[in-house]
Amino acid sequence: METSGEKEKRRPTPEEDEETLRKRISGHPLFGLLIENHLGCLKVGLGEFGEVGITTEPDQAADSKPNNIDSVHNPSDLDHFMEAYCMALRKLKEGIEEAQQESESFIKATYLQLGELTHTNHP
Repeated sequence: METSGEKEKRRPTPEEDEETLRKRISGHPLFGLLIENHLGCLKVGLGEFGEVGITTEPDQAADSKPNNIDSVHNPSDLDHFMEAYCMALRKLKEGIEEAQQESESFIKATYLQLGELTHTNHP
């Protein structure tokens, strides 16, 4: 039979560790921005083909939100990760938008050239 001291020393299972990490991430102050940036990338990638639905609410784990004051004064690895991930998603969205604009410009120029060729070959 376990004593209360032995229960405290029990290591969490991988599933418990994963659930704890999920709660920390979903309760992080930057989680909403991360979701927004992720959805922005998806919307840009989909273009006119569809809408993106939100499957996770940023405030879903509101009870597990860290203290923002501690987070500002003592940034954790999670804080650095969330900031870097948000920045990476922003840059990815910009890269996707730039590539789409270049593709659109190329296609428009190609159509113009084809139109000019078609009109010059017919009397």
